Amino acid sequence: MPYWWQIESMLGHLQEILAHINYTRTSPIYKKTELCRYLFDALNKTWTAFNDFQGKLKRADILSFRQLLIEGIPNKYIEEFIKSKELQDLVNFEPPIMNHNTLRRRGYRPDKEIGHHLVREATDEHLQLVNAYRSYKENPSDDTKERLLKKTAQLLYVVRSNIAHGEKTPYGPDLKKTERDEKVSGVVIPVLLKLLELIFDKPDQKLVVYGTLAPNAPNERLLKNIAGTWQDCKIRGRIIQRHGLKYFKWIPDADEINTKMFVSESLSDKLSSIDQFEGEDYHRILIPAKVGKDLVVANIYEWKYDI
Repeated sequence: MPYWWQIESMLGHLQEILAHINYTRTSPIYKKTELCRYLFDALNKTWTAFNDFQGKLKRADILSFRQLLIEGIPNKYIEEFIKSKELQDLVNFEPPIMNHNTLRRRGYRPDKEIGHHLVREATDEHLQLVNAYRSYKENPSDDTKERLLKKTAQLLYVVRSNIAHGEKTPYGPDLKKTERDEKVSGVVIPVLLKLLELIFDKPDQKLVVYGTLAPNAPNERLLKNIAGTWQDCKIRGRIIQRHGLKYFKWIPDADEINTKMFVSESLSDKLSSIDQFEGEDYHRILIPAKVGKDLVVANIYEWKYDI
């Protein structure tokens, strides 16, 4: 049975989500808070698509995020996420993440020290995640697993809200909060990337090939020694040829192109070296590809410039 996003009616949502993820890959975003913000936006679009699939378009954002983690990730990947280093690093992050909305409601001012009791109250969501993580470790069950996913969504939503609020306060800019947000974003970004990776069935194990990396092409050696399989697929875009080389541009409403996809569990470890081979004139982006009747999310090298 295909995953929810592989349904043809989800294609429009999927294209929008991938365009947003690709922006985080190809744009010069230097601050961790900015990258974190765009990844949260990609997840927001993902849970909106999931709501549409479930017929729950009026569901509140935090509930949507929870349901995406509980029901929107393929079951075979739930345990992988829960046991991941990315989630463990978030759980163990010090100092605990504070909810800035709680601070504001309790009269926090950026020029005043935060008292012990207020710190305790403001870090409650993080402590709930720590307790849920500990409970699952001590007694793995469907109930403790679901609680852990809910508490993960809850804390990530706090981070999203903190970042959205920015540094402005009625008393002037909160520079300490800016520093906290940047440090927190550093541990949250890997979690968001892990979630997107698992929701979309590990796209970094898939590479659409249209040029010199293909079988029997001049640079086939880059993939030839990686254990994997080739599949026929269809993508949308435009390919032109100049000076004996092919250049691709993703255009979602263009005609379909027949090409090949390489699939390998080892591919993700090789992508950085392939990136170097392809050079700075190419972006590695994610696009939807059709394999049979199913939509698949895969990498492809896109020419940076207009064609």
